[in-house]
Amino acid sequence: MSVDNVTAQTKDMDLTDPSELDLDLDYDSFDEGGSERPAERWAPLGAAVSPTPSPYEPSHVNDADELRRLEEEQEQLNSSLLALTTHFAQVQFRLKQIVSAEPDDKETLLKELEEFAFKGIPDVRGCKIQDAQMLEEMSDKQHEIKISEQREKQRELIEQLKSQLEDLETYAYETGDADALPTSKVMEKQKVVLEELKHKLDLNLENFDSLSAEELRQVVDHAVGQIVNPAKVKEKLVDQLKTQIVDLERFIEFLQGEATSPGPLGKDRCLCPMHEDVSKHFSNESAANIMKKALTVLQIYVISQLGCGSRDFKRNLLKKTARGNHWGDIRAKLEVAINKCIEVAEQQKQEAKEDTDTEDYSSDSDELLHQSSPALVQAVRRDLAMAIRDLMQHGLMEVGQSSSLVPFGCFPSRSAQATHMLHAWDLFLKFYEMKHGREYNESPARKLSQSFHLDMIGGKAITAKQTLLGAIDTVINSHTPFKRSEDTHLKAFICMALNERKLVTWLRLLFRTQSLIDTYYQDWSYVARTGFEDALRSLERLLVINFNLPVDLAVRPFSNIKDAF
Repeated sequence: MSVDNVTAQTKDMDLTDPSELDLDLDYDSFDEGGSERPAERWAPLGAAVSPTPSPYEPSHVNDADELRRLEEEQEQLNSSLLALTTHFAQVQFRLKQIVSAEPDDKETLLKELEEFAFKGIPDVRGCKIQDAQMLEEMSDKQHEIKISEQREKQRELIEQLKSQLEDLETYAYETGDADALPTSKVMEKQKVVLEELKHKLDLNLENFDSLSAEELRQVVDHAVGQIVNPAKVKEKLVDQLKTQIVDLERFIEFLQGEATSPGPLGKDRCLCPMHEDVSKHFSNESAANIMKKALTVLQIYVISQLGCGSRDFKRNLLKKTARGNHWGDIRAKLEVAINKCIEVAEQQKQEAKEDTDTEDYSSDSDELLHQSSPALVQAVRRDLAMAIRDLMQHGLMEVGQSSSLVPFGCFPSRSAQATHMLHAWDLFLKFYEMKHGREYNESPARKLSQSFHLDMIGGKAITAKQTLLGAIDTVINSHTPFKRSEDTHLKAFICMALNERKLVTWLRLLFRTQSLIDTYYQDWSYVARTGFEDALRSLERLLVINFNLPVDLAVRPFSNIKDAF
């Protein structure tokens, strides 16, 4: 039986009977004795041509290749679709930016959109197996060209991805979806910081890419040390100076504790017998002044009632009233003197400016140029100082006034020749004694401050009262040994005050000492009525002038004679 017959019988048989199926499959044509010839001729052994495959037999190799090809095409389609979708999303993103942008920026954004749209979609497809086979079959030169083209495509793709990522970060930051700055802006700011540090610290980063992390750290430490080390040296020097200053202040406090000035300048009043006697004398003097005022009122009342000498009494009494002895003329004289000083100072300033524009001066001539002119010195010493003196002496009591206890005005006072008017300089001397100026100026702390030209005593700044006591002491030491007059002392003091620009401050301090005013001024005096404030406001106009007046003008000839011997 042939194979075709077996096949036909197998088709005609009922497939549900496995015994019959097995029986037919085990049949062999050679079992029948081989009387019949086979229907199909077989090829001899060793034939070169293989038999033609039957169309009924499936080709497993072709199916696998076809499936692989279809999968690759699907992957390429997916990649192309993803690239197209990404490109379209970028176009939508830029359109949204254009809609929400300012009118001035829309034109720029439209141009950027046009450039992006015509740039094309990057080729993100991978290399196929055929391409790999082609690369294997290419020559070395073609292989290098192909590799360079692929690298260029990869580089372009990376640049496009970076640009898209930067646009996305910028949009997220502008809309508030992201808190951090875009990476490009952060790197830009970091670059600026590094450049500034490089210039400030003098960093040498030419070959920093070849240096290790430890070597870079050493370079930075060396550059920072060049700036920090001098600052540390200066800080140590400042600490040493502070220590020396503290030691100096302690030394001054020690000297001040050894010989501090008593009275109002010290914390505790001196209790030695000498200063206790001075305090008692001051208290007795105050009580005597009160008694003098009371006796004066009693004497006026008795004389007015008895009538003896009433005509002379009324005439002299009128001079001691506000109506009979008004300060109007004296105050006007001070105003005229102030105006004259200002005019002379302005004239001197103008002349100095003209001389500076026309001539060249040496150092000696510059020093002379800054000195006050003789006209200004004369205006201050002759007019201003005398006007201040007259206004200060208005209503100033006589020394020994009202000392007579005789209640009758018809008897002459035996001490009439002994009385004399107090001078304005005497008022400064009274203040000097009241505030213990001599003890203050002779204290070691004061001497030490003068030696070092310090504006402090015992670690504290010098007050206006202490500067006033120092100025009075300077005038006393320079003029009193040559027996100069009170006017000369006052002129020197006013010149010094104008040079220091403290005339108003010192006069205000003097006239605000109430015990001094109550003791030495009449009730109708200018100082008692106004407190000298009106005159001080006028004197403030002189603060704008840079005075350089000679203080020792009256004693300079005597000093020269003394130096000659």
